Amino acid sequence: MPDLTTLTDFSPYLDNDYLHVGDNKGLSICHIGHTMLCSLKCAFILSNVLHVPYITKPLLSIQKFYGDNNVYFEFHTYVFYEKGSHH
Repeated sequence: MPDLTTLTDFSPYLDNDYLHVGDNKGLSICHIGHTMLCSLKCAFILSNVLHVPYITKPLLSIQKFYGDNNVYFEFHTYVFYEKGSHH
């Protein structure tokens, strides 16, 4: 997440890790926190979200999303579906 205001219950990230993107550039991680992703049907929990101020697009780990929300994704050529239990 590039925008810290989207996180709740955040705290400074104290490790010296970096998020590495496509060009192998290491971007600093400044905070860690939680947020919600809302759809028309329900709200999803996103825990341990990294605040990376210099990233240009937010990234989502499908594996982490699955673990936090007990859902899975079905991918097709032009669309994907989230399936599973809903909150």
